[in-house]
Amino acid sequence: MIDERHNQTSNDHDRHQTGDDRRRFADLLATTTIAAYVLVALGTAVATTDGAATCTTWPNCASDSTLGSLAGDALLFWGHRAAALLTGLLVVASGLAVRRVDVGRRVAGLVGLALVLFPVQVVLGAALVVGGPAAVNGLHLVLAMVIFASLLVALVRTLEVDARDESMQLDVLETADPVPDAGDRADTVATTERPSGPISRLKQTAGAYLTLTKPRLMWLLCLVAVAGMGLATLTGAALEPVTVVATLSGGVLAIGASGTFNHVYERDRDRRMNRTSDRPLVHDLVPARNALAFGVGLTLASMAVLVVWVNPLSAALTLVAIAYYAALYTIVLKPNTAWNTVLGGGAGALPAVIGWAAVTDGIGLPAIALAAVIFLWTPAHFYSLAIAYRDDYARGGFPMFPVVEGVLAARRHVAFYLGATLLAASVLGWLAGLGPVYAVTSIALGAVFLRSVIRQYRRPTDEVALRSFYVSNYYLGAILLAIVLETLVIAG
Repeated sequence: MIDERHNQTSNDHDRHQTGDDRRRFADLLATTTIAAYVLVALGTAVATTDGAATCTTWPNCASDSTLGSLAGDALLFWGHRAAALLTGLLVVASGLAVRRVDVGRRVAGLVGLALVLFPVQVVLGAALVVGGPAAVNGLHLVLAMVIFASLLVALVRTLEVDARDESMQLDVLETADPVPDAGDRADTVATTERPSGPISRLKQTAGAYLTLTKPRLMWLLCLVAVAGMGLATLTGAALEPVTVVATLSGGVLAIGASGTFNHVYERDRDRRMNRTSDRPLVHDLVPARNALAFGVGLTLASMAVLVVWVNPLSAALTLVAIAYYAALYTIVLKPNTAWNTVLGGGAGALPAVIGWAAVTDGIGLPAIALAAVIFLWTPAHFYSLAIAYRDDYARGGFPMFPVVEGVLAARRHVAFYLGATLLAASVLGWLAGLGPVYAVTSIALGAVFLRSVIRQYRRPTDEVALRSFYVSNYYLGAILLAIVLETLVIAG
């Protein structure tokens, strides 16, 4: 009996020790992954500036220009070298840790891939410094992205195993916004107070129509369009104030139209969801036919503004964006497939192309790159919200990814789409030749965003998922502002 108790205690101690080792390994791998991302972002920034020209020797650098001035491009260059050294040490440390901790073959293989590729990356970097062929630059960037991707996948797999070991109830999270039962919601709808005076009724009606336009979405989508216009100025095209005002005015009207059509179509499902049970059509503050007419009117007004004061291409793309969100996403994708968020991301990405078209009357590669960033960011952003409100979406009958595939799978997709977003943002900086402001902003907010997603594994609660959702907004808003500063303020 004593031997059995001793063996049980010993086994418990071994399991606890193994868990601690795996957690420390996951922490090391998370740090290594973030460092690898910083290295990618700094590398693309150096490639698009004169940072590499400040030093033409490797590994030392005795250039008078860098010793005399550690600002701007030179800071990026030295920051890149420091990040490369730190990342290399962390990759080696992760490789050594794999030999001591049982992490599985796939994780070990992914970390081993990074360990093998990193010296090759260093050699390519040295070749660039001393004047190697231009093709090395692209290969250097691609290899850095492969290293980051392999580390990210290894990290996600490690965190998933740790999460299963620590809790077998990943899908039973703390509820950030409890959903009342259907009876409570029905009572709420039925007992909505109506103002008695004509002025109060007018205010309530005006507020209801404003709510139909989803004004909370406007600032970010308008900022995407402004960033697209800013990128267009890099071609040498002039940005006229009338173009800015008309494009944003037409965009606001289009966003309002899309939101209104969404409210009309989803009004019955909104009644069943706590998150949307206070919408105007749920409470019959606006008749559905009036709302539909309002949406049509906003669409026509948007087209008129863009055709008259901007150009027909911008108007056509805006009409496509309205149809994309109101018809393809709202009617076809959202109620029928778990991939609705991914496939529907094009609606939010189109303002980047519209902004570019408003200035150039065409479509350019930087605009497409910015649209790709928005497209990839959308699931990384929205899945965190869907995790927190998965029960509510289930009540509404929407097959959101966390509802159909589970929280763990959704969290995995958040991490992978975030990784793709970070890489796409780096490619955008490289293609557009964006400088230090964009690089520093992308690094700082990208690292915070990545850290918030990692935290979802460590504290799998709805509150933490919502925080990651908000951080994703800060990230996108910050890099869009950085683009505007780089293109319209600094370059101007």
